[in-house]
Amino acid sequence: MNIIELFENASVKNATSTYTSDDTVKVRQQFDIEKTQNPSIDSNVASNLILAMTNHTNELNFIANNRILYNFFSKRNLSRDKFNPSGISANSENVKSFIDQFLSKDLNSFFDEKMEQNKFDEIDDLLQEKTSLPQNVLDKLNLKITEKFDKVISLLNDFDSNNFTQINFLKHRSFYDLLTHFKSQENDEKIKSILIKMRTSSHFVGSQDFNDAMMLSMANYKPVDNDLATTLKNNKDEAFNRNLKTSSSGNSGMSIGTVIIIGIIVIRLILVMVRCNR
Repeated sequence: MNIIELFENASVKNATSTYTSDDTVKVRQQFDIEKTQNPSIDSNVASNLILAMTNHTNELNFIANNRILYNFFSKRNLSRDKFNPSGISANSENVKSFIDQFLSKDLNSFFDEKMEQNKFDEIDDLLQEKTSLPQNVLDKLNLKITEKFDKVISLLNDFDSNNFTQINFLKHRSFYDLLTHFKSQENDEKIKSILIKMRTSSHFVGSQDFNDAMMLSMANYKPVDNDLATTLKNNKDEAFNRNLKTSSSGNSGMSIGTVIIIGIIVIRLILVMVRCNR
């Protein structure tokens, strides 16, 4: 449990965004309830929340009225009408420092888990509030992405058909959306390495469906290198046109079959009508 979960469960959030001794009592009472249900809860959670309510009111209120951050840390999915960000302001660096002090453990665990599961879209959703997140947490996430990328490059250097399951995430558009948050010349070079392997490896050359899916998704990456941006766009257009031709060819075959079936039905209807008129 973190301080925002306790804050939500203790129901101390209010319209005035000020906290009294009664709120402190509520926090301690709620913590005692939580502790009886889960003895492993860190004993510092209640004292840290009270510290935040006392000395970091602006930062706490900022998070309490930010739908993305509050839902993430409270582990809820509250609707927009539960938040009133207007009139709530806090220094960006102070918010980062607040999250670093009280909530960075939750962020790091979340990023580790989602990177392991290849659920990049969930990470990208949270990065909508990237400007409020501590730099050291973002650096750790960037390192995770780098490690994942390096593993791909290593696999491609000695590639065989069994590796496809390990690099399947290269077909996920969300991976390249996430990568764009940390775009760099180094990541550009890694993208280029993957493209070279795609063009030269016999396993890749024989896996056009995988290549096309990867090229369509890879175009979501916004590189530093303008020439690479052009290459990614051209690759996307090439893959799109190839799929369009395949789809058109498939549809043409289906239409012929459909015409034959319709023709048979029409002939039968005509025969029935002729018999009825006799």
